[in-house]
Amino acid sequence: MLFACIVWLKLVSYAHTNYDMRALANSADKGDASSSSVNVDCSYDVSFKSLVYFMVAPTLCYQTSYPRTASVRKGWVVRQFVKLIIFTGVMGFIIEQYINPIVRNSQHPLKGNLLYAIERVLKLSVPNLYVWLCMFYCFFHLWLNILAELLRFGDREFYKDWWNAKTVEEYWRMWNMPVHKWMVRHIYFPCLRHGIPKGAALLIAFTVSAIFHELCIAVPCHIFKFWAFIGIMFQVPLVLITNYLQNRFRNSMVGNMIFWCFFCIFGQPMCVLLYYHDLMNRGVKTK
Repeated sequence: MLFACIVWLKLVSYAHTNYDMRALANSADKGDASSSSVNVDCSYDVSFKSLVYFMVAPTLCYQTSYPRTASVRKGWVVRQFVKLIIFTGVMGFIIEQYINPIVRNSQHPLKGNLLYAIERVLKLSVPNLYVWLCMFYCFFHLWLNILAELLRFGDREFYKDWWNAKTVEEYWRMWNMPVHKWMVRHIYFPCLRHGIPKGAALLIAFTVSAIFHELCIAVPCHIFKFWAFIGIMFQVPLVLITNYLQNRFRNSMVGNMIFWCFFCIFGQPMCVLLYYHDLMNRGVKTK
């Protein structure tokens, strides 16, 4: 499902970009003064080779050309592969030794004892955080850089220092740069160009993100409970709250503390428990 979503995002970018390039080329052919000031190659090449390279490149935004490196550092690639194997094993170890026992010995957080649910969520928060950080390191730092090195792809900005984010909005702008750039380019800016206010455009972008998060969990699990969708949409009021606190208490890390609190405790551990018990309950009903 994740692969299908990536392919869909890439194809949307490919279609939008070529549409804009054709519009610029047609304007230049007609001698439009506004387009003549734009430095654009009107004879851009749309080839199957460029599409194939884009489909395997570690980016979601299509361009007619990308910055390229001079060569492939084979020794560096081997070292990154070794790290990828090691940290994937660490992630599996934490899941099997710590997360699985906690989840299996838990109750549905919305149906069981409240204090017991809080204790399970708190106990799950630390190993869940370690697994998420390992996943982030393996995918965004190791795998995407390995893929970029093999393809001699020069743009290696896959993430920024999201751990220092002072607001939730900063976190979503920095932790996943390929998706953020796609959202800005193909959702946010088109909404603004059609006269939609910035707040509404931001809400539309979060809604699209929430739909994809829900699809990537619900379709493989064959269960639609919309917990992921609700969790992503809950980020909108958190954005407003942390932005207000950052403006109210300047040069402070209040927003950063709120982000880590919801990120570590109330966010992912709660979703893990909710989806696990809903999935188990569906399995029992099916039997």
